[in-house]
Amino acid sequence: MYCSQLVFFAVLLTTHSVLSQKFDEIKEACNKEIGFDGDIETLHYNDPAFPKEAKCALACALDKKGVFKADGSIDREKEKAIPEEIIKDDELKKKYHKAIDECDASAKANKCETAYEFVKCLKNKVM
Repeated sequence: MYCSQLVFFAVLLTTHSVLSQKFDEIKEACNKEIGFDGDIETLHYNDPAFPKEAKCALACALDKKGVFKADGSIDREKEKAIPEEIIKDDELKKKYHKAIDECDASAKANKCETAYEFVKCLKNKVM
């Protein structure tokens, strides 16, 4: 069973233990860039104390994957490419694709909040 992010993408960060090398590199670079020294894979997205740095690390990873549109919203089609790279199980891919279509992809106050709210929704729908 897969367990771990952040396509997240971030849901991919938190729901799969087998991540691509490229994703691990992005995650590491974003954690360093943002100054987040925790493990995004172990955080609880429904916790009201979810760290701001973790939200911004999610946004950084999504940004590096090109998932944000110019207006700050999530590009659902680009987000759908992420599970294709990482998830092997076809049924799980279908769940992610359905969740991507159902979750609010609109821009929030900033990219950190947009990424967090989107990934939290994905995680809640897929789990």
